[in-house]
Amino acid sequence: MQHMLTMSQPSATLARDRYLEEAVHGMSQVELLIKVYDIALASCARREKERLSRAIVELIAALNFEHREVALGLFRLYNYCLRQAKAERYDLVEPVLRELRDAWTQAESRRTA
Repeated sequence: MQHMLTMSQPSATLARDRYLEEAVHGMSQVELLIKVYDIALASCARREKERLSRAIVELIAALNFEHREVALGLFRLYNYCLRQAKAERYDLVEPVLRELRDAWTQAESRRTA
């Protein structure tokens, strides 16, 4: 009887995945970008090199090179952060990502105001 009252692990995982998918679909591109920054910053704090590296790679993949000058500047910063992350120099990565996240947050709040 106890088994019937609890959600099985696969069902719980599917429900969580569905919830996350719906939440992500409702976000703007900037909100998604900020979420990736949040993941990267949390990974810095936890010293999770692989997760941090994956988040930075996602930031690189999101660059829009139609705006070449801005994209190249961000690419250089992200590349620097990626190298420092791989060297486990989290104290060098965190302030760069935090400042960029804050800039995106300000831009998004101005856009939606």
